[in-house]
Amino acid sequence: MIILKSRCLEAHVLPYGASLSGLWFQKRSGSLVLGSQDANAYKAALNYSGAIVGPVANRIGGGVVQIDGKPWHMDANEGQTSLHSGPHGLHARLWEVIDRSDSYAVLRCDLPAGACGLPGQRRFEARYSVNDEGELHLNLTATTDSNTLVNLAHHPYWRLGSDLTVADHKLEVMADHYLPVDANPLPTGEVAHVQGTAYDFRTPRFIPVDQTLDANYCLAHSQRSDPQTAAKLTAPDGLTLQIDTTESGLQIYNGAGLTPAPI
Repeated sequence: MIILKSRCLEAHVLPYGASLSGLWFQKRSGSLVLGSQDANAYKAALNYSGAIVGPVANRIGGGVVQIDGKPWHMDANEGQTSLHSGPHGLHARLWEVIDRSDSYAVLRCDLPAGACGLPGQRRFEARYSVNDEGELHLNLTATTDSNTLVNLAHHPYWRLGSDLTVADHKLEVMADHYLPVDANPLPTGEVAHVQGTAYDFRTPRFIPVDQTLDANYCLAHSQRSDPQTAAKLTAPDGLTLQIDTTESGLQIYNGAGLTPAPI
């Protein structure tokens, strides 16, 4: 395990999945993300937690993609769907630590052509760093020697309070529309208004945990040049996580069904 420290942050990173396994802010007793010091926990209850997921994050219906007019079959791990590039995606691989100090670490993972059902000799690098301003930075890069698909994502489960639940957290999402999903769950193609649905967080409210929330919000019609606030998550004591992005969509998942083994 890699431990990174600054004046007000301590981050733990596991080479397995390049996973952020713990994050402590100032003198708060609990980690702000779910995690474990035991890498074996990430092969079961903590699957994807804090990991780098890819090479293609989220779901590919039928597990088939077209690249240069040729079909490529990705590994299915959710019925016929490929979720986060299948069971052998970046989240389930041991990354190599290629550089580190007390405040940063750089990890690398190479995928041969055909791995995860996609072309290209690919190299992925993740650089975690903390600073005395209380900032955690994660920079992701990818290179390939042929046309392929790359859509990386970081997959932490945030919990800002002292309890394991987020039922006492308030969520605000600055979006009027979202993408409904089918039973798989894949987007149906409809763009729906959030009004009258469980996805309406235009006004901050407590997060329901008795149902699954897992869908993409429509933030804008296209990518924006300047970051704008997309969501805010607030703990009972007022600690707030704010998400700013230039992207046009934001995936929200309330962690329904998780049975993690936390720090």
